[in-house]
Amino acid sequence: MRRRPQFWIFLLGGLFLIGAAGLYYVYNKPHRDVADEKTIPVTATELFKAFQQNEAAANSAFLDKAIEVTGEVAEVKVNQEGKTVIVLKSQDPFYGVLCTLKDTSHISHPGQQVKIKGLCSGFNADVVLRDCILQI
Repeated sequence: MRRRPQFWIFLLGGLFLIGAAGLYYVYNKPHRDVADEKTIPVTATELFKAFQQNEAAANSAFLDKAIEVTGEVAEVKVNQEGKTVIVLKSQDPFYGVLCTLKDTSHISHPGQQVKIKGLCSGFNADVVLRDCILQI
């Protein structure tokens, strides 16, 4: 028994519509707002040390989770996208915790103690946090 060409056209058309609807949903999905999420409290030194000692365990504990980091500001700079980045000190003199801020309404100064909420993106010599909010 041969299937008609219309069957294949309807099948492919239906699959295309399902794929297009999925892409539309993913593209228009709202971004996570770290301000409303429950966070994991940790100091910058503890966070950096966790990634430095056992990156796999630290990834399972912190990766893509909302965390609240407390520490001393080592540096404030602007990245390639024009966003403000606060670097928190760790026990390593060359690396620390990079916190990319969502907005720059409140800027810290080196030496100041701060509390920052953000989403952990992982470890790349520095621990990287994105979508951060400076807690005042």
